[in-house]
Amino acid sequence: MSIRIFPEALMTPMRIGIASMSVALALSGCSEQPRKAPPTEQEIHAGDSGDASGIPGRHPYRCDDDRPLLVDFKNEGLTLELRRDGDAAPVVLTAPAAGLQYVGDTMSAMFSGNELKIEEGDKPPVLCRKDTSL
Repeated sequence: MSIRIFPEALMTPMRIGIASMSVALALSGCSEQPRKAPPTEQEIHAGDSGDASGIPGRHPYRCDDDRPLLVDFKNEGLTLELRRDGDAAPVVLTAPAAGLQYVGDTMSAMFSGNELKIEEGDKPPVLCRKDTSL
């Protein structure tokens, strides 16, 4: 009885290493990297300015009670500073993550596109829209 060995069956350590690297490269090319979600409006506005002051993250809004509201987007959009004029002390609201409700000591706020809905205690909600007339 004789054993016959085919040349293809003879794998040298060099061939095994090259084969292993080829498989590893092929597999790494197949896996998709997780895509980052597009930035929210709050993240975008944290770095730009929408009013004449040029303060980064500051944008004017007009509320349904016909009063102006300055919204300062801070901390990559996770913190809001709300004030009725540039000299007023701000009301600070924070959100745990982009797209979630902002909460402060006495009020909360939620964005939907260019609209900001503010709720404070027993008062009726106030709806504010980004002021694009400037």
